[in-house]
Amino acid sequence: HPHPPLSATLPGEGFTATHSEHNNKLSKRVGAMTIARAALRAGRHAGRRNSALRAAAPVASNSGRLLLQQQPAPQEQQRRTFSAGQIENYRGIEPSPFSNTMEFRSSSGTFPVFQLLDYDGKLLEGVELPFSDEEGVRMYELMVQSSVYDGFLLTMQRQGRISFYCCNWGEEAASVASAAALQPQDMIWPQYRELGMFLYRGLTPQEMVDQNIGNEGDRSKGRNLQVHYCMLEKNVQTVHAVLGTHVPQAPGAGYAYKLGGEDRVSVAYFGDGAASEGDALTGFNFASVYGSQTLFICRNNGYSISTGVEDQYGGDGIAARGPAFGIPTIRVDGNDLVAVYVATKEARKMSVEQKTPVLLELMTYRVSDHTTSDDSKAYRKEDAEVVEAWKKKGPIARWRKYLESRGLWDEAKEKALQEKAKDDIVTAFKKGEAKKMPPLKDCFNDMYTDLPWHLEEQWQYAEKHVREYPSDYNISKYRDLDGPLPPMDPRRAASGPRNPPPKPSGKTERMTMVAAINDAMSIALENPKTVLFGEDVGFGGVFRAAVGLREKYGADRVMNAPVAEQAIAGFAVGLSVAGYTAIAEMQFADYIFPAFDQIVNEIAKYRYRNVGGGAGNIVIRTPCSAVGHGSMYHSQSPESYFAHCPGLTIVVPRGPKQAKGLLLAAIKEPNPVLFFEPKVLYRAIFENSDGDVPVGSYELPIGQAEVVREGKDITLLAWGSQVARMEAAADRAAKDGISCEIIDLQTIIPWDVDTVEKSVKKTGRLVVAHEAPSTNGFGAEISSKITERCFLHLEAPVQRVCGYDTHFPYAWEEFYVPSATRVYDAIKKSVNY
Repeated sequence: HPHPPLSATLPGEGFTATHSEHNNKLSKRVGAMTIARAALRAGRHAGRRNSALRAAAPVASNSGRLLLQQQPAPQEQQRRTFSAGQIENYRGIEPSPFSNTMEFRSSSGTFPVFQLLDYDGKLLEGVELPFSDEEGVRMYELMVQSSVYDGFLLTMQRQGRISFYCCNWGEEAASVASAAALQPQDMIWPQYRELGMFLYRGLTPQEMVDQNIGNEGDRSKGRNLQVHYCMLEKNVQTVHAVLGTHVPQAPGAGYAYKLGGEDRVSVAYFGDGAASEGDALTGFNFASVYGSQTLFICRNNGYSISTGVEDQYGGDGIAARGPAFGIPTIRVDGNDLVAVYVATKEARKMSVEQKTPVLLELMTYRVSDHTTSDDSKAYRKEDAEVVEAWKKKGPIARWRKYLESRGLWDEAKEKALQEKAKDDIVTAFKKGEAKKMPPLKDCFNDMYTDLPWHLEEQWQYAEKHVREYPSDYNISKYRDLDGPLPPMDPRRAASGPRNPPPKPSGKTERMTMVAAINDAMSIALENPKTVLFGEDVGFGGVFRAAVGLREKYGADRVMNAPVAEQAIAGFAVGLSVAGYTAIAEMQFADYIFPAFDQIVNEIAKYRYRNVGGGAGNIVIRTPCSAVGHGSMYHSQSPESYFAHCPGLTIVVPRGPKQAKGLLLAAIKEPNPVLFFEPKVLYRAIFENSDGDVPVGSYELPIGQAEVVREGKDITLLAWGSQVARMEAAADRAAKDGISCEIIDLQTIIPWDVDTVEKSVKKTGRLVVAHEAPSTNGFGAEISSKITERCFLHLEAPVQRVCGYDTHFPYAWEEFYVPSATRVYDAIKKSVNY
């Protein structure tokens, strides 16, 4: 793509538009802040101009700069508008006239590049430095330190002393200047090329080294790849490795700051490659719809690994996307320290005051390889001379020229700075290499707020195993691994909740399950820092589970969401990080899969990679399982997909009483919970005590199975709507003289193995049933574990009654679902084995 024009003037100046902000003609030479403010306004409204204004064409001004000029408007007689009594306009667009002229548009105009410092280090005429000389020197020092640290750690990787590294060369101003323009309370969501921002917020050479080595001094306890820094106490989240996943998370926090009326913004850094991710586009949309106080800062360096921008996107860069979402947008010379600072500062001000997201595209160039894992000479489009030219006009050289012109810098200071930076990083590396790796238990800690039984069991095994085979492992590298066993409590390997809530008591009320869920959410929303949102939730949801809650608690906390499941999940992360409880609804469990990446790569891993901090108070509710006419896209039971992912809690209730108590417990649970609601039960009539729902707030224990019916001949295990089929099968078996014990598992992860084990050791037989397909369903895990624990007590092999390994069929649902008849058949086979 050709380079866009560089300009310090108002993009779109000369337009005659209906919007008042475009009627204000500005002087070409104004203060830096006014320039940035004008550019942001123009970017915001570029997509909202009256359609009588055709796409603007660039023309040369007297100064040689490229400005935008209005093309002729359509003739008046070509327009047609509705007369009185007709519909005046369509929903969701700006007021637009009708026209009989067919016009296809691919652009609403070119974004100039906002620049205040030229390549020779000279401020443009009329521009005043927006910060002190001292701050300017400090930013220069941080850029040089970043460059020196990059060079040293790159060498350490080449020597095999760290396994991977990612340099920031040529892009230092984008992160340093933007960080300087923010406030300490602003929350930052970085990608992996923001070293300058980390240094500005206080990251030390020792912390850098410890993280890159992964030793016991590392904040993340050796869990993350190199350069994945984190400073939670400085409001900086852990670097996101998966491109773009943090972009829809930042608006969640920004919305929380808006709700709280805070002078605070949420800032997502990302690159031109990440901007292609659906997460980025949905993040823009959510931020715009909700008026989230969010800055999107894109470093467009021309490459995503080997893929250049010519293969990455069509259209005018990343900035062109902002107006499409109604987001104020500016394109900035990312190597211009002054312009980046001014634009970021003005964007922050606008975001807080106008309750709006802002998009900044910082144009720069990646002069280094992507990482130590590639060689850019093999794919770079530009030749060596062009790359060298970029280096010479890079941010460090450019800003040094300015400082030298002011007598603020010289060669002696440069030499002293570089020597000190190198000494600091070398000293830190020597100390870092002398440190041990973290203790083995840190491999297991922080998956949850407390280790569940299965992780406690695995940790105890691992500690004993490595000591039994010490010569097969590098145990001397790890803290305390070559010493005696750490204290272990066998009771912690027992399943079930360690601190169960009190049993509910008092008055009860007959309810359907959907009413019980509504009641639970209403109680939760009494906390002003709880937000409920999802597709059609404002209306009450397609199953009406949220009906009346918007009217009761307000549209700002009971919200419709755009149709984008990954952004619903990501937005929940941001709310949680900001201290809110997020109740997110996925309209059907079948549609949860666009959010799979957010759930398994972000929500499930957040506590672990952040060492306990971050997203936890998240409940994702979703209707699941067969309904009688749903076919393959309204009938799935996907719990086993998520059960394989560490860090999640999975709950499936069987009735109204259980739904309310377990949902209230899930909402208070500090770990993320997937709450699957069998939709066929929503309005089912429960004639037993399951339909008697305690009035007011109560909780049922997560992680505890319930013996629904005692028996002595065989154990039947299920969850959700399958429990009723187990009861029907048990009633039929009773006529044959077979006594069935029925257990409702209730929680898939962590599941209550001890309750099941105790029952199977009594009965000697087990039938597990679930609607999900048989192969790799959660019944397989149960079968394996119970066989391990109860092998000598089993009178017959464990039987599984599941959905078949096909997609959920419409015409054959009665055959596909694990019916009471199929369960009865499995009971007979087990008893007669």
